Order: sequence, then structure tokens, then C-alpha cells
Amino acid sequence: MLRRFPGGCRPDPFPPDKPRGTLVTRKMVEPKSRQRMHHLDGRTDPRRHLRYSIRLPLVHRAKSRSAISAGVGWTRNLSEAGACLELSDRLQPKDPVRLRLQTEQGAIEVEARVIWTGEPDAPAGCIPHGVVFIKIAPDQRQTLRGLLGSKGSARHAGTRLHLDVSVTCRRKDREGPSFPGRTGNIGRGGLLLQLSKALPPGTPLEVTLHTAEELLTVQGTIAWSDPPQRRNPGGSIRHGFRFTALDQAVSLLLGFLLSDPL
Repeated sequence: MLRRFPGGCRPDPFPPDKPRGTLVTRKMVEPKSRQRMHHLDGRTDPRRHLRYSIRLPLVHRAKSRSAISAGVGWTRNLSEAGACLELSDRLQPKDPVRLRLQTEQGAIEVEARVIWTGEPDAPAGCIPHGVVFIKIAPDQRQTLRGLLGSKGSARHAGTRLHLDVSVTCRRKDREGPSFPGRTGNIGRGGLLLQLSKALPPGTPLEVTLHTAEELLTVQGTIAWSDPPQRRNPGGSIRHGFRFTALDQAVSLLLGFLLSDPL
């Protein structure tokens, strides 16, 4: 039924078969594109799980149609069902990939599948990859849950791994001889240095790690040092060392140094 309005005719909002006062409802159908996001090959969408910005070194072995490739990298974020990885080489969506994540509680091995890849990040140049976990042993899943649960509500908590190697340090703000030290632990953002003398926060350093494979030099600054009341007489002094420049090569070497072979 049409009613006359100035300028033309408009449909009657109350058709004859629907008396006034009757609420006319329409069934809203979810777009197919969004429906597809709810399921990935029959698995739960990993985005339904809480994501943590956890940096873990990893080794991977991917199998594509043409070849099998292996390499090292880091996690950018992690959940119980998937992760975002930073790798040096680009994998293809749908490629199966086997991962070994190195954690404080031990290694976690996961069978996964690539679901997307991004553009290289500056300045490190690593390529982000989204993966969904498709197979993980019960004990490995428990280790993963323990790792995520230990972070509590701190979704951007850092993760450090034990590393005890000798280092040679050189101050970059003044001339002088280099001096020795040792590492205590290491993460993607920095490491724990043990030195014989205290350095003030903000001191720029060049630190060379004497690993079994090769020398690895990193740049950074002192973030903190133990206060006098926490120092042992005649013992080493702990310092927090924050990386300020970490290119792709150094980042991958650190991942290789901390990861067990797959």
C-alpha cells in the first residue's frame, strides 16, 4: 500500500496484514566472511584465546610443496591455540610447520599451520607469521598453560632464559680498556650482566658474548644495578642491560644460541 507524500510516494511502514502496534522483526544473518573466521579447518579460532606478548626463541621446520626448510626465530605473542612468529624467511599460508619453543620450564614442541604472513618489520627485517596449533602433546600443553598462567594479568610480561657465558664489555661514552663479566640470563630485550664494578644507569656499552659457536656483539645501555645493600663484599654486581640496537642477524643468532635443535 502506498501513501501520497509531498514529492512522491513512500511504502507504508504498517502493511495491511500487520496491524499497528505489531513489531516487525527480521532475522539478521551473519556475513559469510565473519562465519569463516569462527572456524579454521574445523579448529577453534586462536583469537578467542587470550594473547600474551611473550618473546621466546624458537626453531622451526616447515614442509612446503617444493622443499623442507628450517630456521630460527622468536615469538611475538602467544596463546594456548596459536602464535605470531618472527622469522627470517617467508613461509606460505597453509604450510605445515613444526616448532620448538624454548621456555623457562623447558622446550615445547608443537605441530602448527601457517595461516597468514605479513611484511618485514623495520629495523630488524623479520617477517611476521600467524600460526595455529594443530597438535600438541598433553604434557607439552600443560607446560604451555603453566607458562601463560604464570604471567597472570601481565599480558606483556617478559621472559628470560638462563645463560651463563663470559663477556667482554667496552664503554662507548669514554675511552678506556675493556673489562670482563658474565651473563646470568637473557631475553629478547636485554640480559643480566654480572660485573666487578658498578656502572650507573644510562651507561652505553658494547658487550661481546663468548659463545661456543662464535663471538656475538650487542649494543645497549645499563638500565639498573643492584643497590649497595644487596651486594656481596668481593662478589660480582648485577646489572640490567637493555639492547638498543638489535638487527635481524643478531636477533636470529640469539635465537639460535638459546634454542635446542629440532
